[in-house]
Amino acid sequence: MNPLFIKGCHFFEEIQPPEITNLSLVVVTHLLDTPTIYLDCLERFANVSMVLPKPKSISRKTLSMVDERYHVVIKKRSQISSPDVAAATINDHVPEGDLIVVDIGGYFSSSLKQLPERLTSRLLGVVEVTENGHQRYQNLSDLPVPVLSIARSPLKGPEDYLTGQSIVYSAEALMRECHHIMNGGNAVVFGYGKIGRSIAKALHEKNINTKVVDIDPIRAIEAKSRGFDLINKEDALLSSDVIFCATGNQSLSNHDFNRIKNGAFIFSVTSSDDELELTRADSNFEVSPVTEHISRYERLGQYFYLANRGDAINFIHNAEVGPYIYLVQAEVIKAINYLYVHELKAELQPLPNTERRELAQRWLAHFG
Repeated sequence: MNPLFIKGCHFFEEIQPPEITNLSLVVVTHLLDTPTIYLDCLERFANVSMVLPKPKSISRKTLSMVDERYHVVIKKRSQISSPDVAAATINDHVPEGDLIVVDIGGYFSSSLKQLPERLTSRLLGVVEVTENGHQRYQNLSDLPVPVLSIARSPLKGPEDYLTGQSIVYSAEALMRECHHIMNGGNAVVFGYGKIGRSIAKALHEKNINTKVVDIDPIRAIEAKSRGFDLINKEDALLSSDVIFCATGNQSLSNHDFNRIKNGAFIFSVTSSDDELELTRADSNFEVSPVTEHISRYERLGQYFYLANRGDAINFIHNAEVGPYIYLVQAEVIKAINYLYVHELKAELQPLPNTERRELAQRWLAHFG
């Protein structure tokens, strides 16, 4: 096994909570081409009763291994959004006892308000990992159970930064497969959040002319203070050769595709459902494959290139962020235990800083 994975195993063994025999976990997760040491740790202190892989980030090799050890259910977020479907799926695998859901991207946000009354188990709460999911749960009024979000944790900052770097790496690799390069062109980043900020920085360091679109005036000011010119959406679409969509909230609508500059490349940092309104574009444009992961959209003399069908491009190259992913996963593990041990208010809340500080110290002892 790779030395990094061995260190990860030892780290998880050290931070693992005491065994909780009556606790079941439903885990939404990416299944990348890496050892399953995170799921293994969860299984050592609780019952991983069901694994829901994110459909667009599945390694077949890893899926095969996980399927031999756990109950794997592959469903899209749109399917789980139905309270009846969500409850029936969970009840099939968690008939009784206590339950905590580990979520990525708010898979259970649409069904959560009606979920507890439909379950045969007792839902203690939800742990959410991503900013998209955080916003989905934040938009719910009167949460029925506590939701512990680590999306805005300072411990997740390094992973977000490195995700932005990996997005640019993947974008360059995909463009080179099409015999194009970024240098000499104009790039725009839609959304100057944690990942968008990292993308813009990586592009700037490569001497690529980069502008930013953000409807939040505070983030826009931050981008400007870092030396990035601001641009409105329409001008960005007409003038940009490379477009990075990093808002998590529909960067491009159906109408926007009609204004994209000829030959532009479009890259997303999250799922197409969140970032792009592709339904009409897919039917209005003639779509043809250029490479395995790049499609050409063409109509009436206009054409542009879309990467990975509008889904996150970093998973094409395994979305490597080194040992920092273990820091995020360790906070999930801490949050699960914290939810189980403490009686929390039914609201969206972070893990306390004291818990994070202890994790940070242990991580540094292994990887510092």
